[in-house]
Amino acid sequence: MEEIITICRNCFQCDLVKPTPNTIFFGGKLVTKDVKNQTVLYSLIFPLWITHFMPRLIPQILIIKFIINTLIVNLYLKKHKKFNRLKIYCFRAFGSEKTTQPEINRGVVFGYSLKAAVFGYFANFLGGVVMVGFLEMAPFDKYMDTYLVWSNFVSGFVHILIVLLVGILIYLYHRKMARSLNLDSAEAHGLGLIMAILTAPWFFFIPTAWLC
Repeated sequence: MEEIITICRNCFQCDLVKPTPNTIFFGGKLVTKDVKNQTVLYSLIFPLWITHFMPRLIPQILIIKFIINTLIVNLYLKKHKKFNRLKIYCFRAFGSEKTTQPEINRGVVFGYSLKAAVFGYFANFLGGVVMVGFLEMAPFDKYMDTYLVWSNFVSGFVHILIVLLVGILIYLYHRKMARSLNLDSAEAHGLGLIMAILTAPWFFFIPTAWLC
């Protein structure tokens, strides 16, 4: 008979339950194999940030990020009335180089949002790498808990720190790249803050226990 025993620690280790020859640990659960029928029942329970390490989920993640970025950037540009048509707004001396105002349209927004989605993915991936580092680095490995994120101060603080670091990276990216959307320094700063707040990896705060 197949049986699953949920462990009470995080998804990477368990000191309370020891596997037998017919059991394996997989995805935060103790999975019992059916030896007679040669079948294994897998029950995958991982922290949500693990999804950024799964290649088959990358297209879905990028699509979701692209849609979110497009909605936010589109609304921000409409609020600041940045959509326009290509036009020359300044001439220098006759025969000299002319200065033009970049055209901002849906195509520009789509291109910007796609690049931002790719950057956001790698920023979250970097946050996951840092998290794995803390999970395996002494003495943090004794306190880090992805099953119950807020079970102790160290675990909660590290999760907050990682989210803040990723959020800062997102802010810096948009503050710099927003110039391509014809935004001035103050407007680029505003877009960076909004994107950092709305697209920060808040899913790091979701305990694995909630997913069981």
